[in-house]
Amino acid sequence: MNSLKIAIAVLAISIGGKVHAQDLLAKVPEDSKFVVALNSKVFFKHANVNQLNNIFKNAGMFDAVAKDNESFKSENIEEFGIDLNAKSYLYLNVNDSIQYFGALIPLKDKAQFESILPEDSNIEVVNGLNTIYSDDKKLRISWDQQTIYVLGGSAMTNYFSREDVKERYGLLSSPEYDWTDEAAIAVPDTVSSLDWEAWEADTAVASADSIADYLDVVTEEAIEAAEEYDELNEISLDSIPFDAPPPPMITNDEFDYVDSVLDQDEYQDDYYQAYSKINNYNDSIKNEFVHDMVNVEIERIISGNLKPYKSKTLSSMKDNELVRMEVQKLDSLITYYYPADLLYGYMTRPTFNYGYEKINTSILVDGNQMKLVGDVVFDKETSKYYKEMYKHKLNPKFYSFLSDDALGFISFNLNTEAYIKYMPSLVNRIYGGMDVKYSQIIDLATTMFDIVVDEKAIAKVFKGDNLFVLNGVTQKEVKYIDYEYDDDYNYTEIEKTKTEKVPNYMWVFSSDDTRVFEKIIKVLENESEVINHDGIFEIKSRDVKELAPYILMGQGMVFLGNDLDQLKSIKANNFKGKGGSKYVSVAKKNSVAMLFNTKRIPGLVDDLELPVHRSMSGEIKNLAQYGDLYIISNGMKGNSFKWEAGLEFPNTNANALDFILNSLYNMSEALKN
Repeated sequence: MNSLKIAIAVLAISIGGKVHAQDLLAKVPEDSKFVVALNSKVFFKHANVNQLNNIFKNAGMFDAVAKDNESFKSENIEEFGIDLNAKSYLYLNVNDSIQYFGALIPLKDKAQFESILPEDSNIEVVNGLNTIYSDDKKLRISWDQQTIYVLGGSAMTNYFSREDVKERYGLLSSPEYDWTDEAAIAVPDTVSSLDWEAWEADTAVASADSIADYLDVVTEEAIEAAEEYDELNEISLDSIPFDAPPPPMITNDEFDYVDSVLDQDEYQDDYYQAYSKINNYNDSIKNEFVHDMVNVEIERIISGNLKPYKSKTLSSMKDNELVRMEVQKLDSLITYYYPADLLYGYMTRPTFNYGYEKINTSILVDGNQMKLVGDVVFDKETSKYYKEMYKHKLNPKFYSFLSDDALGFISFNLNTEAYIKYMPSLVNRIYGGMDVKYSQIIDLATTMFDIVVDEKAIAKVFKGDNLFVLNGVTQKEVKYIDYEYDDDYNYTEIEKTKTEKVPNYMWVFSSDDTRVFEKIIKVLENESEVINHDGIFEIKSRDVKELAPYILMGQGMVFLGNDLDQLKSIKANNFKGKGGSKYVSVAKKNSVAMLFNTKRIPGLVDDLELPVHRSMSGEIKNLAQYGDLYIISNGMKGNSFKWEAGLEFPNTNANALDFILNSLYNMSEALKN
């Protein structure tokens, strides 16, 4: 019985609330690195349980449960025994030797929960609790009257690769493959010189690696004739009943070569068999280790012998907060998963001191919007760096290039001077804690960078404010080379033009010193790699000509785009941009913004003549009713970098979650039919 199926099925319907919230959070280990709270009370406040039942029914979940348990007849998740008014918690914990994946799920009715278990479940009583183990014993599910405890484990590769650990647990080393045996095989000249492909084509033989293969594809009469001879090379060609060229003759050297290949194949088979046996043996030891550690850990959780995880935000989630995720001490988490042989096997381990204190993310329902809101909390020193980097704002001159009719845009504002100024310090924080020899090299490199690089001069060339606008789709004439052939198949190259539908884009950034760009253009112009259109330079491209950009410099800005007419009007100071108030407002308020105009997707699909399956055509058309898909951040606030992502759904349902479930139901109905 695969208990992993049970764990997944239970987690699929256990999105938590407030009845047992504090109790279950108190059972999450204090040192957990990643914790997720699933808030079912809020989920079912915004969603209809019958709608969810219908989705699960169409997905075959109830049938899957009934298949393993004939007595189960329900098609209602409320009869699974899970408390749908309480929070569930998922968590990840890790140390040098093992990583744990755990879940705590509130029970409403123990008997109901047990009724959904497969009839052949091997339920054991471990320390007074009903318990199921996975086949490899690495996953355990136990439950009492109030809670389901799920805990799985996995051995850490870095730990069990250490020689002292391998010796302690009796792990065997994998056999070494002798590559010299392979190198010793030489192909005889007679074999390599045979034109096997030509011979096979002449005789219509798909593959003839030996005389026997050849005779198999000729006739049964020829095979019978071959049996009268002891040596293959003595076969009489007269025995072949049709006019076919003779097969290639096999020499002793060639037989030796075949024998050597067979020997090599046998060696490889032996090697992989030995490798598999040793690997299985080592895995059995690791699995036993994980099994023992999982049992110890889950008993400590159940008995309350572990200090509890504390979080005010998890214990008091908002009434529109479906899910909340917290990552503690990301720097230390990275060290456990960093491949031991990637770098610090030669240069010692980096410190991974990125300055991250905590990462928080929540999924919210806000009317007909679904939002992902989060922040990254930094330590005091790192916060100082990022405050300087992200206090830069978008150049107001860019606003006229941003229309509310745009297909989408990205604005990214970084203070280049501050970034270059603090980059050596950030590099030293991450790599400065390695072995003294290498940390001194890192320190020397960052010091030289600090001395040589003039951050103020670079900041004049590239100030750090960027705006990329995707205006939509436009038609563009593209030149290409075609070929015309005469009667003797001699060809002549003919330059032709065709009209392509291509994205219309523009990237603009501020620059108070464009001399570097001007000199690069001059070099390319001398190499005939650019075409000068009266101060607007066209970059030649052999691969994607329709996307090849034009470059314009002036008014403290550098423009790259593929709309020549637009750049000409900008250069002539008569560009009349719409400067949409909505999108400009988003770009003004945020250091980073990415927005996509979802309602324009149906028109874009039509313009580009993209093929769409008929089952999806309705959903594509419905996108015209959607709002914008966006990701924004207004930079550092205090010691945290805050961000938000969201999508506005059509205002046709009770809320965004209800709309999503209704769409999933419609899709499940379509797939069912």
